[in-house]
Amino acid sequence: MTSEQDRAWELMSKIDFCMLVTSPSDGLRSRPMSSIVKQEEGHVYFLTDARTAKDDEIAINNNILLAYGNGGSQFVSTSATARLSDDRMLIKRLWNPGAQAFWPSGPEDPNIVAIVATPTSAEFWDGPSGVVSSIKIAFALITGTTPDLGANSKVKL
Repeated sequence: MTSEQDRAWELMSKIDFCMLVTSPSDGLRSRPMSSIVKQEEGHVYFLTDARTAKDDEIAINNNILLAYGNGGSQFVSTSATARLSDDRMLIKRLWNPGAQAFWPSGPEDPNIVAIVATPTSAEFWDGPSGVVSSIKIAFALITGTTPDLGANSKVKL
């Protein structure tokens, strides 16, 4: 794996929350989700309720987009394929305090399923913090130069 591929995985792990975008037959739909990134497995996981629309949308079209952003200058746009899993061992392995807040009955709740996303490619923007970015932009305006706002890379995953 290249350092750029590792950096894409690292940013996804670091940022955590993303907009999970599905593509059902009537257009695009997105929602914020907490991701469980497992680079060593080549997957990004989500715990979700089987009674929600996203499960049906993935069944219609399993191509998804994961859009990460830290509110500053680090972003990752990840294309992936998704599948649903009701494997209790997997769900128990992914279980965390955030999941407990949504399903107080625990990982045995039959309504919990895992979305298993397998990233195929990513594009990331990895720049300095908002304050540093602002200073670089101001300096560029004063000097008539183009600001260096960090790295941008497209990678196959």
